[in-house]
Amino acid sequence: MWKWWSLLLLFPTLILSAEPLRAVVSQTNTAPYAIFDQQQRLSGGIAKELLDALSARLNRSVEYLDLPRGRVVEWLVTDKADISCFLNPQWVPASYKLSWTPVLFHTRQYIVRRSEDSPVRSNQDLFRKRIGTTRGFSYPELQPLFETHAAVRDDAESLEKNIQRLEQGRVDLVMTVDLSYGHYQQHFDSSKLAVDPLWAEPAEVYCALNPHNSLLVEQIQKQLGLMQQQGIVDKVLKHWAHTSI
Repeated sequence: MWKWWSLLLLFPTLILSAEPLRAVVSQTNTAPYAIFDQQQRLSGGIAKELLDALSARLNRSVEYLDLPRGRVVEWLVTDKADISCFLNPQWVPASYKLSWTPVLFHTRQYIVRRSEDSPVRSNQDLFRKRIGTTRGFSYPELQPLFETHAAVRDDAESLEKNIQRLEQGRVDLVMTVDLSYGHYQQHFDSSKLAVDPLWAEPAEVYCALNPHNSLLVEQIQKQLGLMQQQGIVDKVLKHWAHTSI
């Protein structure tokens, strides 16, 4: 008579499939990357669509973890989480400690200003400006300005709050990305705003992975690669891309 543990030895995937995929999706991921309901639960957005599809391919349920962005790396390297998306090795500390997926897509950074203000074309146009940024996010192209106090970084928790402050004159400019600003335009009046693309090349966007489970890392990399090849990633992005810029 077979023992239950004998079955587990023969079919170790039974154990694997029972474990949820622990995915970090923070509320600092602006819409449409992540959309939270009134109970602060993840209810939609690019992250949910991609990670739900990934977890189904892995035959796992998914457990969403809402963590401050500054704790993401710690949770991945200490085996408290498995995956966190919409990152780039240049944006996180100690990125060499993590495993990474293939590039999922590219994102363009934008500088939002009041329409009556002068266009922003280079770093020189940012001198002595107070720039609305998102708490926990990294801006490698602007970091030298912040470090030398040539410009002032002023964090808020969302794009909406940053643009409110821009309209009130509390900041001079606001940093955002293409999909986030397109989503903002769908829900708020942007007629008094103008947008300039950041002069840097569009940034590559990846998912960072817990390096401790090499089998799971390999499976995630394979499945996300297939999702990209099969057009699933592009389909999700197009579903949420509403920019009129």
